[in-house]
Amino acid sequence: MKKAALLTISLVLALLFVACSGGGGDDLLAEIEDRGVIRVSTDPNYAPQSFLDENGEFVGFDVDVAREIAERLGVEVEFVTPAWDVITAGNWGGQWDMSVGSMTVTTARQQVLDFAEPAYYYTPAQFAAAADSGIDSLEDINGQAVCAGTATTYESWLNGDLEALGLPETSYFADPPTGVTVVPLDTDNECAQSIQAGREEFQVFLTSNTVVEAAIAEGVPVVKVGGPVYSENLAVAFDKNSAKDNTSLVERVSEIIAEMHADGTMSQLSQEWFGADLTQDPTQ
Repeated sequence: MKKAALLTISLVLALLFVACSGGGGDDLLAEIEDRGVIRVSTDPNYAPQSFLDENGEFVGFDVDVAREIAERLGVEVEFVTPAWDVITAGNWGGQWDMSVGSMTVTTARQQVLDFAEPAYYYTPAQFAAAADSGIDSLEDINGQAVCAGTATTYESWLNGDLEALGLPETSYFADPPTGVTVVPLDTDNECAQSIQAGREEFQVFLTSNTVVEAAIAEGVPVVKVGGPVYSENLAVAFDKNSAKDNTSLVERVSEIIAEMHADGTMSQLSQEWFGADLTQDPTQ
């Protein structure tokens, strides 16, 4: 066979290898830059952090943070919506690249996920109850059925699993109620929506204070019960078992989040969506 033909075959095989390997070698950030898109998991029913507007477009604080990260990476963003317990379990199989979904950094999650540092915002966990339930204090919650999103810190805290949470002692403001029955739903936002729909298997739920305030503002017949019970440090997450090395991606996103804090972008987005600056650690 002539040398020219051999060279042509070799070039074709090399191009096929690159195409099959997805480009970017073993580096996840390089692959994302090659494809020009970063795939981000988030929740379509977690207003005001992330939800679908009347046009079916993703909007919210988390969505805007993800878009800004993508812009500073120089790529487009594509949102996917796996179940929360699937996201927190790790082993994403390369179906998405990072989670910008208000995820609290916990001891259990750090076993399977890497987190960008610093956290991008902080929010207190807050009880709320149906306005006509007669539940007025934290003591009234003892012995109640309490709704929480499945695989959330709220479910873990209600079950007394503080070791898995691994939050600093200064993050806890109250002890979990006693004798409760946890009613898990796919997302904790569904707890408020279920009360609004008239479901009666529970009258109280635990979620982010931002979700409670959004529900009240939208006319959902619920009220806050007591004060915040603990503080959450919320960070961008990555699959520790990614097929490609995520080290440079975690480092670059961490740099971008630090830049967004320093230049005021994160505070501005927080004010826009929450009416308050939640970007400062309340335990410091």
